[in-house]
Amino acid sequence: MCGCHISPGARKASAGDVSERRALRERLKCKSFRWYLENIYPESQMPLDYYFLGEIRNVKTHNCLDTMGRKSNEKIGSSYCHGLGGNQVFAYTKRHQIMSDDNCLDASNALGPVNLVRCHGMGGNQEWIYDDEEKTIKHVNSGNCLTRASEDDPSTPLLRPCNYSEGQQWLMQSKFKWQAHHGDNRIGEDR
Repeated sequence: MCGCHISPGARKASAGDVSERRALRERLKCKSFRWYLENIYPESQMPLDYYFLGEIRNVKTHNCLDTMGRKSNEKIGSSYCHGLGGNQVFAYTKRHQIMSDDNCLDASNALGPVNLVRCHGMGGNQEWIYDDEEKTIKHVNSGNCLTRASEDDPSTPLLRPCNYSEGQQWLMQSKFKWQAHHGDNRIGEDR
């Protein structure tokens, strides 16, 4: 890809800096990140259509969902929200998946465990509904809700009957979004 990127300092840039960057982008003939995904790396699992991209924070514990660097077929974890992205970046897609890289949250039993399983896009055990008002993440197949980790195992979220307690409330806080600019879509920090 070209040397175009959006840095945190860009939000403080003056109008002169912005036009300079635009001119540079034109000179380098940079393509958008979305173009790159669609044309150069179409097999990428990066979702192009999603409701949300960022951290998922539990209201009770203030911890975030975290892959903990685990691989497919291992449990999802949770840990202190560090705000640095990486293992704590999830997409809630238009297919109702909760996705990290090419893995999705998946529960084959009504009470869990909740695992990271390669996304198949077919719903089923990988279909989740986020309720904006209740702040719940409901597993469609079981009807149960994603719940904070227990004190016995503080790093492993559970699946339990929905009771709408703070332990079952999750804040989806977008840090990134597709930015549309004259028909061009770029990924950048949410402002």
